[in-house]
Amino acid sequence: MIDKYPGFLGYNSELILIHADWPIYPRGIGWEIALKSIGKFPIDSTFYEIDDIDRCKLLISQNPNELNNPFDSNHYHLAIWHKDLIKLQEMGFINGVLYKSNYELELIRYENIKKKLGSHLELDRNGNIILSIKDKNSKLQKSTYLKPQNEGHEDNYILRDCAVIPQRIGLTEAGIQKLHKIAMETNTTEVLRVLTQPLLDIKRFDTAIRDASLLVETKIKVFHKNPELHGQKLIQFHIKEIITKNNISNTALIKGYKGELRTIFKFIRNDFAHNFKVLSEEQCKMILFRIDEILTEIDDVINVYFKK
Repeated sequence: MIDKYPGFLGYNSELILIHADWPIYPRGIGWEIALKSIGKFPIDSTFYEIDDIDRCKLLISQNPNELNNPFDSNHYHLAIWHKDLIKLQEMGFINGVLYKSNYELELIRYENIKKKLGSHLELDRNGNIILSIKDKNSKLQKSTYLKPQNEGHEDNYILRDCAVIPQRIGLTEAGIQKLHKIAMETNTTEVLRVLTQPLLDIKRFDTAIRDASLLVETKIKVFHKNPELHGQKLIQFHIKEIITKNNISNTALIKGYKGELRTIFKFIRNDFAHNFKVLSEEQCKMILFRIDEILTEIDDVINVYFKK
């Protein structure tokens, strides 16, 4: 099946390919999905670009210059389409994005490669970059990275549908308020509502989140009958069981699911388990909305991968 390979994304009836083996991929198309993806991190988080392929950017929540390997799956990533980044910037929900034409984007990539090569840079007489790449036998082979050309394309500076992140992006106050509004207008499932509504009624917001995040962890523990594991080790076990019991590879869908669980445990479960938190009802419901989504996804995963 085509969906067994990394980079193949199925959104409803549409199949999209990202030509990269990334630690995570976009969970869908549209500015609201992109906004919620950013909102799964603490609201003051900022994100740096580490890759850009097929009009999609791979972002990381740490400064990549401070990391040995920014692509390591132990870090926290998200992926967002160019057009969704541009839409979020236009709506005032994020900042840090510039709009460029395809030619301008290719020129930026070309200049970045030149900088990375430094003293090893080799150009031909037309300005194309000559690369020396090792083949499978460790022999050096010459390859050419063509310098972008603008001749004959009058719209190359007019149609600016490519996103460029010169430094980093983050939520604006308008973006945070939009996330609050989405959460306040969405009803949680009955299971979560029965657990948390009595606590919401007496304004014990941090306790509601603490209990809800414990429900996520308990749900996975009980299903696997493994009460000893907890936290990130529990997630690793859960994902390994999905892959091994179904004899499948680590697909884009599984990577996305793992990413959801890891951010819930890292930024919600761990934080609220060890700290008393002061937050508003809107902030509480935004987090509960996130937890409710992952609880539903856990049920879906169990039904698809374990109940056959």
